[in-house]
Amino acid sequence: MRSWAYCGLVVIAALVSATAFGQSLADPFDGNALKNPDWVWKNEPKSWDVGKTRAGWLHIDADTGRNLWAADDASSLTQVMTGDFDVETHLTMNYQPASVVAGLVAYSRTTNDHNGRTGDWVTIKLWGRGAADGNNAVIQYQNREFDSAEGLIGIAPGFADPVGEMSLYMRLQRKNNTFTAWWKRDAGDNWTQIGIHDRAYKDPMEVGVYAGIADAAGVMTAQFEYFDDLVTPFAVSPKSKLPVAWGDLKRRSE
Repeated sequence: MRSWAYCGLVVIAALVSATAFGQSLADPFDGNALKNPDWVWKNEPKSWDVGKTRAGWLHIDADTGRNLWAADDASSLTQVMTGDFDVETHLTMNYQPASVVAGLVAYSRTTNDHNGRTGDWVTIKLWGRGAADGNNAVIQYQNREFDSAEGLIGIAPGFADPVGEMSLYMRLQRKNNTFTAWWKRDAGDNWTQIGIHDRAYKDPMEVGVYAGIADAAGVMTAQFEYFDDLVTPFAVSPKSKLPVAWGDLKRRSE
């Protein structure tokens, strides 16, 4: 049962218009449309919605031929920003045997990667694998076609879920030139750190979520419950001065 205090928070949150997000990256993925006006799609998927397939979630039916490894071909929903950030999301992914990806990304179009190509990124993602690789999904922490050094890792220990539906909380933080990633299975768990990656990425960066099926055939859905900006949760009511993180607010309603 919801408390009166919680209902008050809901009212306050409802009064915050899309334009009041200011410099925040946050979006609760509530209602039937994206709330933050700064989102931009790249390779927009043929089928996606907010709240229609699953109330309170961004739903993506992933397209085939979309990956984030050698090139940034995934369907990505990002916002352009400069400087530090600390973002979190809750992802559920459901797939049939194929190579699929979904996660958080921070992408710099003007930074050269380890092979000298223009464009590089930091990502924490679920990589769902087909029969040749064990029919399971693993967590990866990567740059563009690079994950074997510098605090990155191709397969993070402690997570390998079989083909089907799975859930993961993930977080990506930038402080100056230091990028740190964490994951956890449930909201109340402590964060498990994947790695600390030091690299000078040029601003601006495109920060957000993405999904895709790397193979020519396959079925995968990715659903994101919210996108939290832990540095600037969102613009607050000038009267209440009460900041609310979208993820925390939604979890209190359960």
